[in-house]
Amino acid sequence: MKVQDKVISEKDISTIKEAVQKRKPVDFFCYTLTPEQKDRFLSVLRIFLDECNQSYLFNYLSYCLFELLDNASKANAKRIYFREHHLNINDENDYKNGMKDFKETLNENTLHYQEELEEGHLQVHMQLSTDDVISITVSNNTKITDHEYLRIKDKIEKTKVYNTMADAINDIDQTEGSGLGIITVLIMLKKLGLASDHLKFKTTDTETIASIEIPKDTMEEI
Repeated sequence: MKVQDKVISEKDISTIKEAVQKRKPVDFFCYTLTPEQKDRFLSVLRIFLDECNQSYLFNYLSYCLFELLDNASKANAKRIYFREHHLNINDENDYKNGMKDFKETLNENTLHYQEELEEGHLQVHMQLSTDDVISITVSNNTKITDHEYLRIKDKIEKTKVYNTMADAINDIDQTEGSGLGIITVLIMLKKLGLASDHLKFKTTDTETIASIEIPKDTMEEI
């Protein structure tokens, strides 16, 4: 079932509740993660967790969801940026050079990138589902590069020794900006008693997919 309006309505709420009751996924799409879209995604998550009787997870999973959405949205915009600046995103040197100004350029040209993302049909897709696990999946319809994937794996490995954000502050990858997005997700999962393998990344020829699964035995007893 899809939730597509820009404002959470009574119809949206009913759609989410019905999906949970019938063990069907809730899907939501956007092109740009504006503050309004962020609030909407988080509202959908809150309603979903409330209906699952797992509302206590919101404080943890809201951080995770936002970081995954932000990463996916920027990944799509990054492809446009590299194309417009005649840089090869698969070339390590071009990638390093391009990332120096990417974040600033994106922030200064929000409307331009929003239009280009819509014209190119570059979407961010969130799916929430529940059965034996609560599953959060965020995907974007561009393929991750080899060096992007290696950076993700490196962060996952490093985060195994972190317990707080303070532990990570002095050990981040400045190439990608703050570099704390995935680390934040993993630390939130660690607070739930979950190992790093509960966050998974995979890619196909057409999309990149990040998923979090919260197993039933982690959830509070209803």
